[in-house]
Amino acid sequence: MLKSSLLEIIRTFTKQELIKFEDFVRSPYHNKKENVAKLYVEIKEYAPDFTDANLEKEKIWAKVFPGKEYNYGIMKNLIHELTKLSESFITIEYSFNKKLETNIDLLAALTERQITKVFLTKTDMLTKIYDNPDLKNENYSVEEYYEFLYRLYYLKSFYESHHDVDSKESYETICSHIEYLIYSAVITFYKYYNNYLTRIYKKIPDKVNATEIFNAGMNNIISKLLENVKVKSEKDFLILKCFHEMNIAVDTNADINSYFNFKKSLIDCSEIIPKEDLRNLLICSNNSLRDIKKRNPDLEINFRKEILGNFDLMIENNVFLESSGFIEGSLFINYIEYAFFLKDYERIEILAKKFGNKISEGTRENDNIFSLALICYGKKEYNKSLEYLSRINYDYFYMKHMVKNIQILNYYELNDYISFSYVADSYRHFISKNRSVTSDNKSISADLCNSVNKLFKLRESFDKFELEKFRKESEKSNECEPSYKYWILDKISEIEKQLAVNS
Repeated sequence: MLKSSLLEIIRTFTKQELIKFEDFVRSPYHNKKENVAKLYVEIKEYAPDFTDANLEKEKIWAKVFPGKEYNYGIMKNLIHELTKLSESFITIEYSFNKKLETNIDLLAALTERQITKVFLTKTDMLTKIYDNPDLKNENYSVEEYYEFLYRLYYLKSFYESHHDVDSKESYETICSHIEYLIYSAVITFYKYYNNYLTRIYKKIPDKVNATEIFNAGMNNIISKLLENVKVKSEKDFLILKCFHEMNIAVDTNADINSYFNFKKSLIDCSEIIPKEDLRNLLICSNNSLRDIKKRNPDLEINFRKEILGNFDLMIENNVFLESSGFIEGSLFINYIEYAFFLKDYERIEILAKKFGNKISEGTRENDNIFSLALICYGKKEYNKSLEYLSRINYDYFYMKHMVKNIQILNYYELNDYISFSYVADSYRHFISKNRSVTSDNKSISADLCNSVNKLFKLRESFDKFELEKFRKESEKSNECEPSYKYWILDKISEIEKQLAVNS
């Protein structure tokens, strides 16, 4: 039973949910089989991990049916019944937090049973509540909000079609129903189109597929739609315009103006959209900027400062953390890397103090140690930085590149060519043999190793011609991640200044 679906589900239960599930199993409405309840009582003794050997079927049977011979068929049925109850429980718990859907389900039930008086009272109440809610503090998405409104107005329209079909109010109701349906559909499409573009990264879109045809059609009508919406509702206009600008900014042909238009629209509606949408849109704005910069490496824009500014907007709007209360993915690492290459080490310290304990448990220790390594580098404590880097667990593949890169920077600062050569050689071997390393990462890693090697040689034996040649090569570099490029240019300038002092 240790590998059963039942235990896989129950392992996700919180302490409070384990108690609630027992009440659920004991409720005659949900379960009338006493032995199923007994089975759960025995299983819950092994919470929260549910990995004890005593959870084997035969051992649990002996506790539920002491003195009785083990019966595979009966035990299988009991586990099956308890599994179905666990599935029902998590479904109900999930639905319990979906208040918009719950309200619509109630109205649909009232309509089906023709409980007219209660239906009218509820629809009037819900229309007033959700006419202009504080969306920023709601836990549903903006398209879910519009979907709720179109379903609400649909049910009102359905009632009116049987009672007052020719009235002005009936006409306005059906118009509202269709308008909110369109708003929801437009935003939903834009979100999924963004995901679609992410999936076809580095591939040329097939312009004749249904997705591209629909997007082209949307682009032809969206301006007129936005003009119409603006007349009726400034809030709806700002929200729809923001998602439209997002769609333009993530396009494979987007330019830097598209990014800034998107960012302006995003700031304009930052106080009127749900926090989760705001968070995702800010992340999307950074992704858009990265892609535009990659296609146009000569853009005159402080790329790193702009990216970090968007991260700071997430912090200011309390959306840096996910709804779970933790930082998922590489957000923490991305922030401190950009701050590092802006030489803003204080920013790294502030972020680590504020959010270091909010990183997902799996990467928390590694990410915090890495932040300390960067801070020590900024303080010119290079040996201490290397000591922190040596404590990072390489089980997390993405860390290996970052650790090797910062090790190389530290060894350069320490003027330790022997250690640099050892790290660079092992790094080259790693990126050449490992198929998981992307071509971009291979290029960045190889360029860094080669460039730092040149810096060592120039510092050891200065050659003005070679230095100028190296500077021009570095300035022209179209490296995908420009951070190391500017670090290298800084070091070239330092060599030049040192020579002037020594002369």
